[in-house]
Amino acid sequence: MAPIDQKQRAERRMLDLLADSGLPLPDVVEYGEACVRFLWMDRKVAVIVELEDFDVIDAYGGYDREDVAA
Repeated sequence: MAPIDQKQRAERRMLDLLADSGLPLPDVVEYGEACVRFLWMDRKVAVIVELEDFDVIDAYGGYDREDVAA
């Protein structure tokens, strides 16, 4: 099970990415055992962030917003 601080860090980074990109924020954020789920109910869309390698990727600077396609 992923620690709560890791889940909160992933949530903050995802919400920042969405806000910086001008995309709508999710209606619901759920913490799973080893993931964080972001749900947009009206659009019927879900994004699941697996936390297994989250800190490893973060240690190398994470992702650039330009590399993420919406």
